Amino acid sequence: MKTAVARLADGSADAADDVTVELYAFGGCPGQRLEFRAFIPSRGEAEVSHVDELEGVDERFSAAVRPGDLAALGRHLDVENLLELPPNADEKYVPDSLVGSVAVTAGNARITLRFPLEDEDPPEGEETAMRINLGRAPLVLRASMAPPNVRPALARLAAVVNRLTGRS
Repeated sequence: MKTAVARLADGSADAADDVTVELYAFGGCPGQRLEFRAFIPSRGEAEVSHVDELEGVDERFSAAVRPGDLAALGRHLDVENLLELPPNADEKYVPDSLVGSVAVTAGNARITLRFPLEDEDPPEGEETAMRINLGRAPLVLRASMAPPNVRPALARLAAVVNRLTGRS
């Protein structure tokens, strides 16, 4: 995985190592459920889906990712740090809460990070690690809920996703 991500970061033409980054968010009460997925491969087009029951949104589309965005994302993905994070797959969340995950895949290796999300900005003075602009309400990951060494990658991922959705 390290080699594949390094090639992606270099913007190498042979970065066909099939590195994918997937952001997935879901949750909400019945009738108000939200599901958002952005699947960003190192080659080919990104696929985005967004379902918001409260707002009546159900959209799916594909879009090209700028090579510079892919390289910048690769530069922020520190595989060593990701591998050193304690597993959090067994964390429990309150029913109907918003939960997010980011999965990085290269070949048959996969690293997944799960985290709680909010649908509003934190109080003034508190930083965010990631903010996805969806329209009525953003998906926000507070910086205090993300390991410091992955915050730059999450911020870069948010910038790429917001550019894909046209809501930068």
